[in-house]
Amino acid sequence: MIGTVSRTAEALLGQDRFLILTHRRPDGDTTGSAGALCLALRKLGKTAYTAPNHGVTRRYSSHIEPYYPPEDFAPGCIVAVDCAAPDMLPSEMAQYAERVDVVIDHHGSNPGFGRVNLVGGHYAACAEIICEVIEAMGVELDMDIARGIYVGASTDTGCFKFSNTTSNTHLVAAKCLDAGVDGGEINRALFETKSRARYEIERILFGSMAFYHEGKVAVALIRLEDRRRTGADWDDLDAIAGIPRQIEGVEVGLTFTELESGETKVSVRTTKEVDAAAICMQVGGGGHLRAAGATLPCASAEAIQRMLDATEKVYRGEA
Repeated sequence: MIGTVSRTAEALLGQDRFLILTHRRPDGDTTGSAGALCLALRKLGKTAYTAPNHGVTRRYSSHIEPYYPPEDFAPGCIVAVDCAAPDMLPSEMAQYAERVDVVIDHHGSNPGFGRVNLVGGHYAACAEIICEVIEAMGVELDMDIARGIYVGASTDTGCFKFSNTTSNTHLVAAKCLDAGVDGGEINRALFETKSRARYEIERILFGSMAFYHEGKVAVALIRLEDRRRTGADWDDLDAIAGIPRQIEGVEVGLTFTELESGETKVSVRTTKEVDAAAICMQVGGGGHLRAAGATLPCASAEAIQRMLDATEKVYRGEA
């Protein structure tokens, strides 16, 4: 653990004019955490906004878009939530990368790039830490604040199914339910409702999946042409990386997504036998023990081979 909840709460209480940053390709944890913290700070009478994130999808936009700042806003305190490193910030926030005042995160690889840092790698979701900070500031969870926290905890644990889920995760979720959050409806919207484009992408994924290392490694590729043909956007691809790992006997699921830039994004999901972060760190990425990722500056064919090589090194104990 880097830093303490009490010191972080004290630092926030002593500041004003907040701008809260989220990571690129924002998910439920970074947006839910940002929105919850923003609302809590406002409840204390402070001026707080969430920084515009051009990559936010319709699934998570309601957590940050209502709190975007006016064009002439000059922040006095910059807070980054769920951002493992400065390079995880989107380009529209790059101007703030070297001047982050407070970092709140749950990635163990986070070096602590803020003036005040609170990094707990043992937490399943950043939202769990945000909950503790909000309570330490003396703010009671209301339904709107709790909704963001619940979404963050739920999405980063796969609806509380992933192995990173802890008793604390459930305690935080319980607090949110006590605050009036409809957990069943949130989980239905996040995990049971799919667009036609998502179904088409899943069909392609299952039809083209390849297996390696005696069936223990599954490789799925989402081609740019398939995304364009089906109309699938990043919202439709949310949590799709978990599919390969669902297959019996698979220990490592590698899901590749071709990007418009010519680069290839890879998301790694593993069972308890393999360290996902150890695989991704070999290609400049990182993440958690069971969920990690990277963006490789090459076409998908080369990216697949590089990741297969990195996975084999982990299996051989060389990484």
